[in-house]
Amino acid sequence: MTSETEHKQKSVDGIFSLQGLQIFTAILVSFFGAVTSWQSYTAAQNAQYTSNRLKEVEQETQRIQEFAKRIQEQLPNLTASSPAKAKIALASLYALANKESDKSILFTVAIVSENEALRQTISDLILSDPSTSDAFKQDISSKLQKRLTAQSRESASQEQTDKTSRAETEVRLLQQLTSDRPTISGWIYLGKAPTGSNTLANDRTIKAATIPPIKGTIEANTSINLRDLGGRQGNIIGVIARNSKLTVQDLSKHRIDSGYEAVWAKVSR
Repeated sequence: MTSETEHKQKSVDGIFSLQGLQIFTAILVSFFGAVTSWQSYTAAQNAQYTSNRLKEVEQETQRIQEFAKRIQEQLPNLTASSPAKAKIALASLYALANKESDKSILFTVAIVSENEALRQTISDLILSDPSTSDAFKQDISSKLQKRLTAQSRESASQEQTDKTSRAETEVRLLQQLTSDRPTISGWIYLGKAPTGSNTLANDRTIKAATIPPIKGTIEANTSINLRDLGGRQGNIIGVIARNSKLTVQDLSKHRIDSGYEAVWAKVSR
């Protein structure tokens, strides 16, 4: 019987594998958005300035098309069963990326591919690239935050703890980008506690066994999602690394079942 993995590798209409089609779709969406952004910008300028900008748009469009062509040429390697071949293909494209918008597109291509080798490679490339700007890192963080928030809301395994899966490449990348920020502010899950008690249960995410006081310092004993609200309904805005030290700004408790409350803390660094 043909396995699910083999089924995914079968060509779609005899042209691309399913993985290749996912990557190709990401390319089209990303490049269309880049061109549309340029066109919208020039339309808002006066006639003389627009004329000059149109020339730049034409040059930029041509450059984008050339880069898109290079990605398409590497599709067989990007979707290859050999992790080494896929990594080399992505690394070669990253080296050719002249602008951060190109690197952002490669990031999207790697993430939607569902190929762990590509995800790990793009993560390593971004973190080791000294030329990336704060704006680029924020763009990557924003994409990761949206993706991880959606995954978190679908995951029943994190319903109470809100701990992250540290094995996931995307989580590790967002964790590093969060640690690199000059300041951090948001809500984290501390653990559950019996109603009326100050003692945290075994699912706690901090090293202390009791609920900390406001303005107190806590230290994470695991990787924890950082959210914009005190509850799992909040969006993920970062990932706190194990051993991180944070200051408690506020506390919030929510009843989760008979006799227990979920304890959340607004933290900063």
